Amino acid sequence: NIQIASSDGLEHSITLGRDASGITQSPIRTGGQNAVAVNTSWPGAFASLHNHPNKTHLSAGDIYSIIKLNTMNSNFNTSYILTNGQLYAIIVNDLKAAQAFATAYPADQLSGFNPEFPDFLFNQLQALVTSMGSSIDGKTEAIAYVLNQYNAGLTVLKQNNSGEFEPIKPEETTNSDGTKSYTTKPCN
Repeated sequence: NIQIASSDGLEHSITLGRDASGITQSPIRTGGQNAVAVNTSWPGAFASLHNHPNKTHLSAGDIYSIIKLNTMNSNFNTSYILTNGQLYAIIVNDLKAAQAFATAYPADQLSGFNPEFPDFLFNQLQALVTSMGSSIDGKTEAIAYVLNQYNAGLTVLKQNNSGEFEPIKPEETTNSDGTKSYTTKPCN
């Protein structure tokens, strides 16, 4: 439903919940070109799903939002992002570490704009894009690498062709000439 709705060029979201019957789904919310509100009052909420209609990578806003959602509701620990036909997930697996990360590296927030990583992290991400690439996967791998480096308490995953989610955990290698290269190996 999100993919169909996204043909209007806007972000859309649903919230997933649990009740005695199983998994439930909130009605779709429509946002703007770069943001959409998550339904935080859906009964049994544990995850949200939204699209990036402009085919962009996971954003700083996605990272800081899931930390905030999990802080408000300990069961709400997953955010799914659909972009360019691929499905990614951000999972809070250590809320205390995630909160410490958000405190140590608070989002740069300008009124009317989405949150961005602070310059300290943003500059590292930009440097990693040189090695990892500027594709959605490359930029997402750079974010996952930085989150792992700073013990952010989050795991970034990508859905594979079998429908399973695999963690994105790039490994750094120092080459003989002193440059660094990065490889992402599927891990379970």
